[in-house]
Amino acid sequence: MKILWLASLYPSKLFPYDGDFIQRHASAASLFCNVEVIHVVKDTDGKITSDVKEIVTIHEQLRERIIYYKPIKISISFVDRFLSSVKYNKVSRKAVKKYLSENEKPEFVHLHMAMKAGLTALWLKRKYQVPYILTEHWGGYLAEAKPNISDYNFVYRNYWRAIITEAKICTFVSEALQKHMVCTYKIKDSIVIPNVVNTDIFHPVEKEQVNIIRFVHISTLIYQKNPEAILTALSLVKNDYDFQLELYGTVSQALKDLIHDLGLQQRVFINGEVSQQQLAKSLQQADALILYSRFETFGCVLIEANACGVPVIVSELQVFHEIVEEGVNGMFVEGENSVALAEKLKQFILQKNTFDKTGIAASAAEKYNYKKIGQQFLNLYNNIKKI
Repeated sequence: MKILWLASLYPSKLFPYDGDFIQRHASAASLFCNVEVIHVVKDTDGKITSDVKEIVTIHEQLRERIIYYKPIKISISFVDRFLSSVKYNKVSRKAVKKYLSENEKPEFVHLHMAMKAGLTALWLKRKYQVPYILTEHWGGYLAEAKPNISDYNFVYRNYWRAIITEAKICTFVSEALQKHMVCTYKIKDSIVIPNVVNTDIFHPVEKEQVNIIRFVHISTLIYQKNPEAILTALSLVKNDYDFQLELYGTVSQALKDLIHDLGLQQRVFINGEVSQQQLAKSLQQADALILYSRFETFGCVLIEANACGVPVIVSELQVFHEIVEEGVNGMFVEGENSVALAEKLKQFILQKNTFDKTGIAASAAEKYNYKKIGQQFLNLYNNIKKI
């Protein structure tokens, strides 16, 4: 079986960590079928090309076609955005036509995240009568998200709705996102296929013996992730316990200033964006991962930490209850309350040796491994072919 994937986000030379969760889904699916991914990425500064350039990478049954385009600019922002969108659609459709010329017409395609690749999926359905599956991850559908879908203009939202509602079936990475989307868009057919963890990278190792508590936080460090509350909570326990926080992500100057103002310069270590291999090494030596998000649709770092045998400290979000069980593989704390988070950190420090780290790792590996998630995609494809 050969499946064409259209990905709105995907790792590239310009953005090596964007949509890496989609790439992991592709790797899982490619264990059972041939997957060809088409991803079009805007090369604003012409670092890769002065016009259009395609780079193809093949990993066994996974073929990735990343197409870079340099947008036309006339220095009028709304005109530049329009011209960029026109070129994106032209490049994306040309890539699909090339695929159709080299392969049999597919029974369906698999779209990952509605915008912007969904415009191509919608065109493909209407012009060539090729239906599509939609897998959605994006948190911007949630009312509490900033920004969210309501911040886009009417035309954009109208296309977005058409892309979602014209999908043959929708898959979501969590029950929480599925429930919201089904209610909002009146979706008839949907299932949940969670994110995946690479257990070849994320697995337990023997920890170094140190007399310090080691916390890790991994995120984009934006409003959604609420890093300021984590730092504030840590400042409230800094005089009681010896700890360090390894911070992974792009740190703003405002966040650096907050670390200084809270007197955490010797406790918080900024690492920037790094590879999964480097993240795994840090997690394997950690006592806990902290993820104090305001909203989420899943939380890949949670299953990565758990796969390393590391418990997690998370905000009280419904979606996290799909992954975390209190006192088993993590602990919950009410959101938007740095004092409560500080108290939970103290509680964790006193109880950290009560967690069954071997059991945590085994459970995560069993639930979220590539083979299991890949099999779910194969079952989906086989069921679609029967309809």
